[in-house]
Amino acid sequence: MNSLDYRKIFRGLATIGILIIFLLPHLVFELVTEAGHVVLELIVELGHIVFEWVEISLDTVIELLFETELHDTQIIVFYIIMAVVCFALYRLALLIPRWLRWLYNKLVAYYLGQKNRFSLYWQSLSLLNKIKMAAIGIGVSVGYLYVFFSF
Repeated sequence: MNSLDYRKIFRGLATIGILIIFLLPHLVFELVTEAGHVVLELIVELGHIVFEWVEISLDTVIELLFETELHDTQIIVFYIIMAVVCFALYRLALLIPRWLRWLYNKLVAYYLGQKNRFSLYWQSLSLLNKIKMAAIGIGVSVGYLYVFFSF
C-alpha cells in the first residue's frame, strides 16, 4: 500500500470519529468518563499495593533488626510511616503558596493581555461596527434570557 491509501484510511477514520462525536455525544462522554474511572481505580490499586509492599518490608526489617514482637513491630512501623507522611505534608504545605502565587500571576497576566487585546480591537472598530457588536451582544443576552425563562 502506498501513502495515498494510508491517507485515505486515516481521513475516513477521522471522519467517522468526528461523526460519532457529533451524533452520539452522550456515548462519547460516557466512554471517556468510564475510561477515567478505570484509570483512577488502577492508580488507587497501585498505590495500595505499593503501600502494602513498603509496610511489609518495614515490618521485616524492624523485626529482624530489633528482634521485636508483632505488636511492637507494628507500632514502630506505624510511627515511621506517620513521620514520613507528616514530612511529605509539611513539604507540600511549603510548596502550595508558591504554586498558588505562580498561578495567580499567570492568570493576572492572561487577563490583562486579553483585556488589552479586546481594548485595542474595540478602539480599531468604526462606529457602525461598534453598534453592530453591541447589538449582537444584547441580542444574544436577550435570546439566552428568553430561552432560560421560557422553559
